[in-house]
Amino acid sequence: MDGFTGFNTAAAEELPDAVPAIDPFHVVALAGGGLDRCRQRVQQATTGHRGRAGDPLYKARRTLHTGTNLLTDNQRARVEAVFALEEHVEVEVTWVSSSGSSPLTLTPTRPRARQ
Repeated sequence: MDGFTGFNTAAAEELPDAVPAIDPFHVVALAGGGLDRCRQRVQQATTGHRGRAGDPLYKARRTLHTGTNLLTDNQRARVEAVFALEEHVEVEVTWVSSSGSSPLTLTPTRPRARQ
């Protein structure tokens, strides 16, 4: 099921004993969407306009969607520079909560192979 509340409501009415679950794709999509909305809101509040090429938050928009264990040194420096500014704390908190771990310290995990 995706995160659309209409599906959840319909499923609850038709199948009251069913346990709702969201597939991993939609969980990641919802987290990424929340991160984007936060970044856009902070961008608007701090600069008074939408993102432009020279704005640090706008430059980091795609990098913020990359897993921390996949960041290159340049990407890691870009994210650290964005988070160094106090006015971007909201974005950092959202990024940490959407990634499920503390920033820039994630270690790669792999699911166990089925036996």
